[in-house]
Parts: sequence; C-alpha cells; structure tokens
Amino acid sequence: MKPNFFAAAVAAAFVAAPALAVVPLVDSPITVTSADVGKSFTYNYNGIGGDPSAVLPGLKSAITFTLTGVAGNVWSFSAAIDNTLSDPGTGGRIVSWGFDGNPEIVGATPLVGPFGTAVINAGFPQIGGQTTIDFCLTANNNCQGGGGGGLAAGTTGNQTFNLLFTNNPTNSVIFNHFIVRYQSITGQGRVTSGIGLGTGGGGFDGEGGGVPEPATWAMLLSGFGMVGFAARRRRGLASVSA
Repeated sequence: MKPNFFAAAVAAAFVAAPALAVVPLVDSPITVTSADVGKSFTYNYNGIGGDPSAVLPGLKSAITFTLTGVAGNVWSFSAAIDNTLSDPGTGGRIVSWGFDGNPEIVGATPLVGPFGTAVINAGFPQIGGQTTIDFCLTANNNCQGGGGGGLAAGTTGNQTFNLLFTNNPTNSVIFNHFIVRYQSITGQGRVTSGIGLGTGGGGFDGEGGGVPEPATWAMLLSGFGMVGFAARRRRGLASVSA
C-alpha cells in the first residue's frame, strides 16, 4: 500500500500549529460599597473577533450601572445599556453581558429588561477557548449566544437585577472583568459574532474613562496570544429572591 503523503502532511500541520491562548479579560476594577446606593459607574466596550489581536473597528457600546439597594448580601442594580455608539456601517446585537465580583457572586436574578436568564460561573466563547466569569445575564439560555433577543444595534435598554454575594453581610465589592457578547455583527466582513471587553475609569457618575481607540486595543491585545487564563469550569443557574 502506498503511503498517504497528503494525509500525513495535514496531520503534521495540525500537530505543528500552536493553539491560540484564551484572550484574557481586561483588568479594570472598581470598588463599590454599601454606602454608594444611588451612585452610577460606566463601562465602555469595544469589539473583538477573529484572532486575539483583531479589534473590530467601530463596534462600541456602554453600560452604566447604578446601585439601587443593599440588603445583607443581596445588592440591587439597574443597568442602562447603550448600543448606539458604533460607527456608521458597523453594528452588533448584545445578547449577554456580565462581570466578576470579589467577594464572589454566587447568585443572580434578572428582574425587568431584555435579559431574562442568569447564569452562574458563566462561560463566554473566547478566542482560543472559553473564559468563565462569576455570572452573566443573557437573552438566551447561556452566554455563548445563538437564538434571538437581546439588545439590537442602534438601540438602548434598561435592565434591573439582583446579585447574591458569598459574604453576609456584604459591605464592599470589587467588580472587574466586564464583558459583553455580540452577535449579528455587521460591517466587519465575514465576522458575525464576537465579544467586547469593558474598561472604565474606576469612578462614579461620569468620572470613568472613554472608549479606547482601536490602536490602544491592538496594543493591549497584542500580547494575549502568550497569556493563558485559568478558568473555573463549574457552571449552573442560580437565583435569589428580590
């Protein structure tokens, strides 16, 4: 039997090609205390798709979070989601979003808004693998995307939700690793889905920073192929009562 040189070459290519590392979440923390009820803070999101350094030019959104109440280890929030910021010709439907908390977020309840499902230890379909964060709110049954719903490009929406923390009472939380999931992306060639990594200035009531320029994102992401992310693997659904 003659050796199958083509098959051997293909197999060798797969062995030789290094796997892409998972794109790490952006470290952009903010500390919120139980005394901050009524205060707001904003995170801005750009778009990423394709290889780890592929910023999607012009794909932008923002979420302004307001702490509306604290009762023991249950904190209540509203989120004003602005999906109107993309440049002309570019757009993407937001189908899920979330972040980490310290102490850990162990339960979440969506109340009123377009994102009706909470996922704890939520897996996002990151480039090169999957990143897990404490929770996400999604228009579907998971944070991967698929299906309809969410917040269409060029629109705004408001979501209210509760978070349950592992510490009772919870007097102070560091929030970090903000992320959104985009689908139905337009104006980016064959790229139809991606993520947005959140950055903020760490301040309240309009004191945060602006959306990074594409060149800044490219510099930030250029080293991501060499960095891995140790993701928790446990996933599930959990909720807390209002």
